[in-house]
Amino acid sequence: MIAVLLCLVPFVLLALLVKGIQLVARGARAGAWTGPSMWAGSGFTAGVLTICVYVTGAFAGWGGMDKGEACGEDVYDSKIDALHQNDPPFPLHNWCNAEIDLVPSWVNPTVAGLAVVSGVFLVMAAVLGAARVIRKKKQSEHRT
Repeated sequence: MIAVLLCLVPFVLLALLVKGIQLVARGARAGAWTGPSMWAGSGFTAGVLTICVYVTGAFAGWGGMDKGEACGEDVYDSKIDALHQNDPPFPLHNWCNAEIDLVPSWVNPTVAGLAVVSGVFLVMAAVLGAARVIRKKKQSEHRT
């Protein structure tokens, strides 16, 4: 069951990415640059990119090799693995020794930045959507 769900993850991410781009394109064509769908589409796109960059960093240095091969036998320190086994899931690190990390230096700042951007965009979409609903409700009350 878990294997089936894991196989579906790339398709769900692709669907979210396509939907995000579709919402942005539809809003751009309509000239609704401040519409909630533009913000939601941008938020979906940034969220999917956040996940993709995170996965890139999480699997950095694997490439079908064990850690000793990825690091190079002369710099690999097996004691480091035991030391970092209970590290938190963010920031990402895959240490070879005390100085060499297999995760590229751009991954952690990019994940953090995209996560913040995605969150801000989705909050803006919710705020603008709620404001639109309230505005329409007030307009319908004034007409009656």
